[in-house]
Amino acid sequence: MDGEDIPDFSSLKEETAYWKELSLKYKQSFQEARDELVEFQEGSRELEAELEAQLVQAACSGGYWALPSPGTLRDINTGYFLFSP
Repeated sequence: MDGEDIPDFSSLKEETAYWKELSLKYKQSFQEARDELVEFQEGSRELEAELEAQLVQAACSGGYWALPSPGTLRDINTGYFLFSP
């Protein structure tokens, strides 16, 4: 537990207080991590929506990506196999 040694307790009340404090510490850490995860997920969704909108805008404005021809794919594969270790 965080590299901490469990102390010797002089009473049951002292031990109970120790474990309660430790559990509250871990609960707080869990809640902070959960909040950060939710914030990250929300940011990721926003970024994904923004990128999707940019992609749609680029496709609608005449910018498009042409699919390579089968000959081009063959050349790429040949080059890959020639120069791969």
